[in-house]
Amino acid sequence: MTIDPVDHAVISQGIIAAAREMGSKLVRSAYSTVVREAADASAALLDRDGRIVAQAEMIPMQLGSMTATWQACVDHHPVEDLVEGDFYLSNDPYNGAQHIPDVFIFQPVFFEGRVIAFAASVAHHLEFGGAAAGIVADATD
Repeated sequence: MTIDPVDHAVISQGIIAAAREMGSKLVRSAYSTVVREAADASAALLDRDGRIVAQAEMIPMQLGSMTATWQACVDHHPVEDLVEGDFYLSNDPYNGAQHIPDVFIFQPVFFEGRVIAFAASVAHHLEFGGAAAGIVADATD
């Protein structure tokens, strides 16, 4: 399939603009102070196979683990089993995520009843509750 260079530019820039808008909305609407004030978050559009198609210019390091985290979610619950309204949520550092405070959300995009892409985000949360406050507040080393 060949595509006209102008059509390619319009489509690709539209997809990039969508990813940028996702990142902007994520920061502006965040409850987490570190996301709102330091923009410690990222947003991207993934294809059906979890490959990053477009990304917001935020924190590239977080995007480095996005595909691995997505794959861990798919390994537990295949894409074919998703229905509208489902999404993946993970912060498991042993399955792709960088550390517990980074929460990944993968929202499937459906077209004619079939998953064609994923809207993805990762945002750092300061506190989850637990035995000790903070990220590693009870560490002794």
